Amino acid sequence: MSNGIFSSIKSSRSRRVNLTAYSTILLVLLLVLSQGACSRTPSQTPPTAEITPSPEKTTTRTPEPTATQTPIPTVSIDVNPEELQGTQIHLWHPWSGRISATISALVRAFNSENDYGITVEAVSLGNYNDLYSQVEMAIQTGTSPHLAVGYNYIIQSWQTSTGQVIDLSPYVNDAKWGLDSEQQASFYPIIWEQDVVADMRLGLPAQRYTQLLYYNQTWARQLGFSNAPETPEDFRRQACAAALANNADDDPENNGTGGWIVNTNPPIILSWMYAFGSDILQSNRTGYHFNTPQTQTTLEYLRRLYDNGCAWLMLSDYAEPHFAARRALFVSGSIADLPYFSSALEEAGNQDDWAVIGFPTPQQQPVIDVYGPAYAMFESTPEGQLAAWIFLQWLLKPENQARFIEASGTLPLSISAMDHLQVYAQDHPQWAAAVDLIDNASSEPDFPSWNVVRWTLGDVGTQVFRSYFTTDYITDTLTLLDQTANELHRQSP
Repeated sequence: MSNGIFSSIKSSRSRRVNLTAYSTILLVLLLVLSQGACSRTPSQTPPTAEITPSPEKTTTRTPEPTATQTPIPTVSIDVNPEELQGTQIHLWHPWSGRISATISALVRAFNSENDYGITVEAVSLGNYNDLYSQVEMAIQTGTSPHLAVGYNYIIQSWQTSTGQVIDLSPYVNDAKWGLDSEQQASFYPIIWEQDVVADMRLGLPAQRYTQLLYYNQTWARQLGFSNAPETPEDFRRQACAAALANNADDDPENNGTGGWIVNTNPPIILSWMYAFGSDILQSNRTGYHFNTPQTQTTLEYLRRLYDNGCAWLMLSDYAEPHFAARRALFVSGSIADLPYFSSALEEAGNQDDWAVIGFPTPQQQPVIDVYGPAYAMFESTPEGQLAAWIFLQWLLKPENQARFIEASGTLPLSISAMDHLQVYAQDHPQWAAAVDLIDNASSEPDFPSWNVVRWTLGDVGTQVFRSYFTTDYITDTLTLLDQTANELHRQSP
């Protein structure tokens, strides 16, 4: 996809664009992208690495949970506990390496200690693409697992195509088997609510990721900045100062580097949009609305960073070595990338202090985009479904969450889990700083179409930094993005 949406924008200046034809072509291309595109996937296990704390002490606050309406518990699950004896449950997941080993260890612990005689088997499919294809085939042949891990938009497609995904609300709110109000309130609200669609709870959170800005504090101080950027203008000044420093030093190898490494992955572009106050959904939440003043400002800001030499495009696959070599003051990356950055700095012999920060906003309130997979339950027998629920409930106990989080390096799902992660937080101050940003988190769209539309957004981000793109094209780009995204939304299940 060399020109993508932009090729149609240029055509629209001289002739009318056939948006339906373009969207159909784009849909095919993006479906290929969504199946085949990969960088460092969440299923990979980061190398074990110690992260050296910065001199500034980072603390992890435990905010009070936002009050949410909890239904009055009623007994709705009529299964005799004795009937659970000998029930076998299958969990299909995408994880490998250390994460897979941890979930297997948790499963063994559950199998040995539960009082119901339930046995769980965890099956690793190695990655999300293989997992999704195996689940699809199992659904068609009537051999679905009891539980499977998937992103919200995939779980919705499973439910829409088969109706076999269980609404977990009756289990969550059951007076006998469910979670009480205190347990539910312990989950971070934004995480707890992400798997509820049209009043149906289609899953329970399994993991949550976020994209962050990795920031070299030592270098920033040497450039004259004592604090991390709080606004986009602060970010621009620091990025441009770093670029100027690299262009002016005695090393010709780093000319053209120094500021922010351009990253057009969909969660990164979306995070910048959220930073500038974009709401990418229509007011009635029936479709997308990218063409807003806030989104236009976002793309103008990013392009001007690039035009001014304060952001640069790298040719290599990974940004960590550039960060360790001071070729970038800022790098965008996932929370799961923390060990990679630590290892890169260690390998380079770089003793710089570094941190992770949210995306700066005009209101000086950094924001992050939080997303991730959930556990979905499929129809089976009443006994099988209850047994699967009992296992999920056990798996999400704070102490078990903590074991899984220590293996994956992802965000905690609940405030109560942090009680078991205090040592981990002290040893991983950058991770703790990311946790502190959850209060300012936003969610991605909960539409099934987001599975494809997100790649459309990434395509737009890529075009913004092409040599032929100028800020004059932004309005037309966003107009076509809206029409394309909404057509894809209408075509989705």
